[in-house]
Amino acid sequence: MRPLLPLLSLLPFVVGCTGESPFICTTEARFGVNISVRDAVTQQPILAGVRGALHEGTYLDSLHVFTDIEGHLHSLAGAVERPGSYRIELVATGYLPWSRDNVVVTADRCHVTPVSVQASLTPAT
Repeated sequence: MRPLLPLLSLLPFVVGCTGESPFICTTEARFGVNISVRDAVTQQPILAGVRGALHEGTYLDSLHVFTDIEGHLHSLAGAVERPGSYRIELVATGYLPWSRDNVVVTADRCHVTPVSVQASLTPAT
């Protein structure tokens, strides 16, 4: 009987993974909208001076800035674990404002399904 004890202790985990039994989700938090920003003319990444927000009705979320090891802008992200249909608005030093409507983020049982957007900003003349 003793060799069965370790196997019986795993039974709740096996049962939780099949059928309509309790579902196990990870504890990570996912951003629903992830944005890379490029110059529309050169297609080079814009490395600094970009700010932005996500809008859905009365909901407003400032975009989080992610940088590389040297401190250059890598990407912007928002809508942490929040499905919805968003308007993205970006501003950057030396560029015209940029926006995109109807960026739809969906969710599964545990998390949002991230959406990637590439923003091509036009240099101001």
